[in-house]
Amino acid sequence: MKRKKYDILIIGGGAAGLSAAIAAGREWKKGSISIGIIDRMPKTGKKLLATGNGRCNLSNADLSSDRYHGSCKSFLKQTETFSVPVFFETLGVICEDDGYGRLYPRCRSAASVLDALRLECQKLGVEEICGSEAKEIKRHRSDGSVPMFALSSDDLYIMSHQLILAGGGRSQPSLGSNGSMLDICGSLGIKTAPFFPALVPLKTEPALVKPLKGQRADANVMFCADGSCIASERGEVQFTDGLLSGICVFDLSYLYEEYRNSKCELRLDLLPDMDRNETESLLKHIREIRRDTSPDDFLSGIFTRPLGIYILKRLNHKLPETTGKITDTDLSGISSVIKSLSFPVIGNAGYERSQVTGGGIVAGEFDDGFAIKRIDGLYACGEMLDIFGDCGGYNLDFAFSSGALAGRSAALKAARWL
Repeated sequence: MKRKKYDILIIGGGAAGLSAAIAAGREWKKGSISIGIIDRMPKTGKKLLATGNGRCNLSNADLSSDRYHGSCKSFLKQTETFSVPVFFETLGVICEDDGYGRLYPRCRSAASVLDALRLECQKLGVEEICGSEAKEIKRHRSDGSVPMFALSSDDLYIMSHQLILAGGGRSQPSLGSNGSMLDICGSLGIKTAPFFPALVPLKTEPALVKPLKGQRADANVMFCADGSCIASERGEVQFTDGLLSGICVFDLSYLYEEYRNSKCELRLDLLPDMDRNETESLLKHIREIRRDTSPDDFLSGIFTRPLGIYILKRLNHKLPETTGKITDTDLSGISSVIKSLSFPVIGNAGYERSQVTGGGIVAGEFDDGFAIKRIDGLYACGEMLDIFGDCGGYNLDFAFSSGALAGRSAALKAARWL
């Protein structure tokens, strides 16, 4: 078994881990401090390549705490001191707003972002150990002097004075983060909040959504529990096999975990810019225009034809043969379906389809600088923490920011014995 030793070892070579390595390295001249990254994948940063559909939505112009969830929301006061766009400018990557507040690299290439991070790590002398998964962590020395950790994998035994946990959550395990580091936290006595898939498609009755497979619709989506609306988001809803998807659904999906013991449903307002009266007036206008046509064509000027037919079928009774014979009572019923098309929520698509993991190390376990209170020399950052953001660059911003602050804290503390 090979043996290695570092001043700072980072577990996880994703956004948070690479940012931590760069921040730690920049606090010292190259070679004056030894920094290593260990990652279970063949190369670091694989999950980063998939972000923003390969375009890498790095941050957001409005980093409001309202867009984050979890006990570690209070840490945003620390991360607001770190600017992700400025950080990437120092790496030669220029960021720009897409017009909706989402910040992307100007090249719209996640591969270019990862290249920039790796080049800086190489410049700073950071050693990457890939294809090796941390199996166990032990506190090698805890006598109040210099901290030391011992990490073992299948083929390595690594000693390090300081350890930064950046192994991510359980989401998208094929891209690197399988949740193993969260399990190791339990073995170290670190308290975590329950884990769950977040930013994930929601399951509904397959037969109910089957006619809409492949359809998309702009809607105001409300998440309801036991008949009460909890929260809403506006955006494009995508209908697939037994699932409702799209950014607006992703941003509401965490509520299923909180209300899973209630009767949950998504209610779609398919004409969110009109009230009920305006909707009925529009339907009456179209009824007159298309009075001699089949009801199947009645709504095709407002929605796609399959969605229009589906709305009429949700009335659950047969309509007249021609649109002109549709009664005002039926129009009122059609308006009700349009303004509140309901789908029961019976689950989510799981970690394989989730973008991030909810839960993680709770806020009470930390001191400033993302240091674990009770274990000298131990830090955690990124998705390891009990915090996640909505879609739109919020999660990557926190990963880069928290990683950089954890790396900087570890490097400054290393001055005690270097």
